[in-house]
Amino acid sequence: MTDGWFALYPPVGGGRGAYSPMVAELRDHGHCHLPALAGRDNRFAESAAVRFTDLADDLWTQLEAEFGPGRDPGGLVLFGFSMGALIATEMAARLQQRGTAARGLVVAGCPPPHLLAGHALHTLEDAALTAALAAQGTVPRVVLDDPGLLSMMLPVWRADCAAVASHPRRPVVLDCPVHALGGTEDPLVREADLTVWPRLGGAGSSVRMVPGDHAAVLDRQDLMAAAVLASADRSSPTEARW
Repeated sequence: MTDGWFALYPPVGGGRGAYSPMVAELRDHGHCHLPALAGRDNRFAESAAVRFTDLADDLWTQLEAEFGPGRDPGGLVLFGFSMGALIATEMAARLQQRGTAARGLVVAGCPPPHLLAGHALHTLEDAALTAALAAQGTVPRVVLDDPGLLSMMLPVWRADCAAVASHPRRPVVLDCPVHALGGTEDPLVREADLTVWPRLGGAGSSVRMVPGDHAAVLDRQDLMAAAVLASADRSSPTEARW
């Protein structure tokens, strides 16, 4: 059992439904904060942020609104995959600056912020951008096969990629445990970089590699949910339970 709650941040182009399988499980254990990003869900008419600082400011405002009686910031476990991992890390850092460490941070398919590569996907032409994201295996096939959906998603993808490219890439050191998950064959995230994550977190931090590439990590929502729940459970060492 846990007495924590959860905040989940999506990958490039993702919205509130990005983690539907794991959210269904997590909701049996605590409140799930699923922020609304501009350009998708109920904010579809808004332009997606192209600067990471603007994106983070928006999402921090939404997270702050969750704090209150019965929802202790110190019981929060933050999670994100790829771009979402960068956002979750930034939220954990802001929470710590506020004076309260999160209970835990779980990151998947992403290097530590200061080790980000300098990819500029947002500068590619539409076809090249689509091909690059499709090659990562994380773009739903239904979007790639539907010209209408594709035209709607391209501005969001481009903005998200620009936001990632604008990340300040400063080292982050956190008091809370950090648990990292990555694929052994992920061409975008080196295993050597993933192993740095535990050095940036508090006691009990860990890293776990699973067979597969970038998309394979996102497909393991069962394992991601297990990591989040283990991070929320203070009864025994996290790394022994996921």
